[in-house]
Formats: sequence, C-alpha cells, structure tokens
Amino acid sequence: MAKKLISVWLSLTIVLFSSISIYAEDYVQGDFFNKKVVINGSETVNYNLQYPFFLYKDTTYIPLSSDMGNICGFQAEMDWESRTLKLLKTEVTQKTISKDWAKNNGYDMKLEVISGVKVLAYKDLSGEQEVAAAEGAEDAPEVIEAPEVLMEEVNLEGLPVLAIGKYLFIPAKAMSKSKVFNWDLYYDSYYGLCISTVKGQTAKSFWNEAESRYNKGLVNYILNYNGSLSKTYAQDLVFMFKRAAKVYNVDEKLLIAIAHKESTFNASAVSRSGARGLMQIMPATGANFGLSTQQLLDPRSNINVGACMIGTGITNYNGDRTRALSAYNQGSSRVSRGNYSTAYATRVISAYGGVQNFLSVNGYS
Repeated sequence: MAKKLISVWLSLTIVLFSSISIYAEDYVQGDFFNKKVVINGSETVNYNLQYPFFLYKDTTYIPLSSDMGNICGFQAEMDWESRTLKLLKTEVTQKTISKDWAKNNGYDMKLEVISGVKVLAYKDLSGEQEVAAAEGAEDAPEVIEAPEVLMEEVNLEGLPVLAIGKYLFIPAKAMSKSKVFNWDLYYDSYYGLCISTVKGQTAKSFWNEAESRYNKGLVNYILNYNGSLSKTYAQDLVFMFKRAAKVYNVDEKLLIAIAHKESTFNASAVSRSGARGLMQIMPATGANFGLSTQQLLDPRSNINVGACMIGTGITNYNGDRTRALSAYNQGSSRVSRGNYSTAYATRVISAYGGVQNFLSVNGYS
C-alpha cells in the first residue's frame, strides 16, 4: 500500500543524478557524530554508514538514506523542481545496517546548504480505516474509497536541509516534533543519541547508564590532567580512543595512558625529536600510514596510528604489554635483540593502573 500511495499521492519529478549545486547557497562543515547511535534498541555504528550522522550548529542530523529509512520507518523523496522533500511513514523493516562494515573514516564533512526546501510528512490512514470498517456491520454494502492520508509540514525550526550530492540530511529532532512520525529522542553527551520510533517505547529505555558513567570517568580523567581542554573535546577524544581500541583490539584505558604519558592529551604537542600529536608519532612512521607531518596533528589520525602500533605489538609479543610498549617507544628491532629499557613501559603501565584507580575511587566503574 505504501508504494501505491507514493505513486498516487507523492508523484514526483525526480532527477536523481542531476547536479544540485544551482540550489545551494553555501557550504558548511558537518562534524562527525562520534558518540553512539541507538535506534529502537539496536546500535547503528556511525562509521558503518556511507552517509553518517553529523552535528551542525550543535544539532544532530540524520541521513535520509534507504538503510536509515528501513531502520526508522520512512521513505524520502525529493522534488528538486518544486523544492519539496516528502517523507512517507512506513513500516520498520530492518534492525540495523544491511552491510555492516566501515564505510567512512570518521572525518568531518563538507555539506551544501539547500535553501527554501519545504518538508512534508505523510502517513497512510487506510489501515486505521480498515480496522474501523471491520468493527461495522458485516452486511454493509462495499464502498470503494480513496485512501486517506495525514499530511503536515515539518518544522525545521530555522535549520536548513543539508546535502552531499543528491543525499539529503535533516535535523533528527524535526522527526520528534512531527505529528506524523512522533519519534522519541534521548541524548546524553557521555553516551550518545537514542531514538525510538515505536509508539509507547521511550528512547531513554535504550540508554545504558553504566556505560555513560564509565565514559564520564574517562572524560574526567583526561580533564584532570589537562584542564585546558573543553568537556566537549574531551568527550570526543574518549569516543575516538574507544573506536580505535575496538578496531585494533586494545584496551582504551591503555591508549589513554599512552596519550597521558606522551603528550598530556595535547594534540599539538611536538617533541624535540619531532614526534607529533597525542600519541607522539614520528613523521617517518606516519608516512608509512600515508599521513603527512601535518596530518599527525589530527587527533583521530594520530590515535589510530598509535592504536594500530600498540595493538600489533601486543599481538606480536603474545600479549606481553611490557615488550609491546617498549617496541612502541624504542622500536621493535631493539626489543627483538633484547637491547631495550623497560622504563617507558613501566611508566605507561603505572598510568594505566592510575586510570583504573581513578574510575574505581570516583565511582565510575
């Protein structure tokens, strides 16, 4: 019925591959949403979306992709000629992403501002009509009626529709204010965004209080040793450490301990020997990962290189963190020859214990 309604009620002239630059007034930066996205109880990993959630003007934007439509229960179509974005409420057909592997690197995005777009939301009421009809007299004569559709204009509260090519994004909160969709949203800066599209199910019921508390502890540990950082930036660092830890099979507390000892969480740190960034990566090492000297000052890139190095070392040395940390600091050749100091490893392992103790003493774990 939903497909039939789209053809009957939402007939559009759609030019899927035409350039939309003629409609764009400006370009803006969208900040990658580092935190969790949980939809109806299942996590949607933002790195695994080709067009991910992002922040613009402190507002979370949701991609109007087919995958997201299947997960959240909507179908989106854009008529560029009339500048009308139409959203049809549909049934949820997926729990999570269909092809669940990394499709983006987590970097910020350049987006086009699409001005003057009217957003309309539609809901098929024929199902409700059928229920009402079933409660009527069985012998009533059959009457064929046109399907009834609830339609409203969605209020974006002054925020724009944004685009990458032909792919569109709107503020997630607009769907919570829509009478057609009526999503429930819950946001926690130490956890992420929870979305419920199910009537009667609160978004907060999908929130994990223990994980939020743990993340808050890691944030406060970082701020305890570098008070010049903002809370928001420290939160982003924690989620970057956690992502790298998951990818490279390393404890995020160990990565945080390394960054503590290497740079005191200063992403712009440059040592006398030329090591750079949070994890103090040498330019020659960065070049092996395809990164320029300047790119090593990017927190995400720097953390990923450091996590890869220490994760590989732990694997190569059969879980021996002392040897892995020594190789990280002095090179694997010295460790292989047995001609290395364990002083650096001892300092980092002590800092790792300090992270654990901080979490425990302050009630975060």
